[in-house]
Amino acid sequence: MSTVKDAVQDIVRMTAGLGFINAVKVTGSDSETTLDAMDTERTVIVKASLHNPITEFSGEFGLGNLGFLAGVTNLPNYKEDSATIAVVGRERNGVESPDHLLFTDADGNTDQYRFMSKEIIEQTLQTVKFKGTEWDVTFEPTKAKVSELTAVAGIYGGIEPNFTVKTEEGNLIITVGATDGSLTGKRTFAQNVEGELNEGYAWPLTQVLAILKLGMSGHCVMQISKRGALQISIDTGIGKYDYILPALTV
Repeated sequence: MSTVKDAVQDIVRMTAGLGFINAVKVTGSDSETTLDAMDTERTVIVKASLHNPITEFSGEFGLGNLGFLAGVTNLPNYKEDSATIAVVGRERNGVESPDHLLFTDADGNTDQYRFMSKEIIEQTLQTVKFKGTEWDVTFEPTKAKVSELTAVAGIYGGIEPNFTVKTEEGNLIITVGATDGSLTGKRTFAQNVEGELNEGYAWPLTQVLAILKLGMSGHCVMQISKRGALQISIDTGIGKYDYILPALTV
């Protein structure tokens, strides 16, 4: 069973670790703990669920100022087995609800992080509703291909921040660079894929690569729809995180 400490460390790594997610909505009950988030540019939608519900995460509340939370969570003293992260509740209108996290190490040092209210996190996020789609291509990215695309992005990212994808004879081809064809590169990102895709949509290199790099530490599946959506799903062992990117029109 996952502890509060396990869950907090996992959530921080999979959201704040990207560098562009600033707030997360947590919805919890005795049977499930789910998460919703979105970047400030509204280009990445995050939907996640923990494999084992954290009963202390009851109700609806927010995790804001993720940079601060990540900083405290990643302090070496709180990574020790003897350190604890606990949810402290507060009574509101006769109902006990989560109020803040209390970090405590073996020497008695403490740090406190207060949650956002349901009203504030909902106003902050205003998440885009994703109604789902049919995925035309599904595959598991490899570390070698992610590393190769990272190197290519370092060259072409300054010319054009987005990439396009298509299938050719069972291969998934990523095209980067200038849209006029003057400075472009093509890379085979996956082989022996089923389904077909035609170029017509684009996605941001920086965000996709940041998510894929996180995915290399767990089980990572990438799905693309010809209707204009891309999803990267990562199972960390503690939770499953779906990162959905609506396409940009080329």
